[in-house]
Amino acid sequence: MIDLLRGLSILGLASVISGVLVGGVGGRVVMSISAMVAQPEAIGRLTENGNRIGEFTIGGTLVLIVFVGLLGGLVASITVVASEPLARRAGVLGGPIIGAAVLATIGSETFESFDFRILEPVALNVAMFLGLGLLFGVVVAVTVRLLDRRLAAPSERSLPLYLTVVALGSLPLLTNVLFFTSRDFCGCQPWSLMGLMLLLTTVAAVGWHLLSIFEAPRWQRILVEATGIGGLLGILVLGLGRVMEDIGRIL
Repeated sequence: MIDLLRGLSILGLASVISGVLVGGVGGRVVMSISAMVAQPEAIGRLTENGNRIGEFTIGGTLVLIVFVGLLGGLVASITVVASEPLARRAGVLGGPIIGAAVLATIGSETFESFDFRILEPVALNVAMFLGLGLLFGVVVAVTVRLLDRRLAAPSERSLPLYLTVVALGSLPLLTNVLFFTSRDFCGCQPWSLMGLMLLLTTVAAVGWHLLSIFEAPRWQRILVEATGIGGLLGILVLGLGRVMEDIGRIL
């Protein structure tokens, strides 16, 4: 059980760290590039979040790092926990697969933003934000390996900290469940099927962790892996399909 707790803690930490680095810092870089290449008439206009295009402040950057990076990493941690155990089996493609899974689950919210309609060239902005999503997965994969080497197994003294990390990483679970099992929250079709795919992948990921700790018959491993792969493929097909529809509307 301690090993399972450690594995979940590492995934949660990696997602938050990657969110701050990629979503926060990387997001600021992408926004700077967008402002640099934007049409002159777009400079000074208000974005969907109430910020002025071309105006960069320390406060605005901190808000981006906290609300987009930190909170975004927490939300994405649910998808990371579900996809990483299976994605790591793909070797160097594991990172991009994690990133694609995150894009599939929460990426549509990004491309529904009004900002894509006032900033040109639209194709460049779309490509940069898609790149951020894939980069997030790569950074998660690298961070997981680094943490796995350096983060000691929890002791009685450090157990409360591990429990805190796992609890924080689980906070978005309710939101994700509502998002993918409620038409009002999701707005996607078919919302119930997407929720089922996410649930299957998450259950399989937890099962994979448990099977790596305890000895189990081969058929159980095959069943867990097949369930996880099926759920992950479902997330990618359904979620990325919706993302592509959103992108098609703004191009």
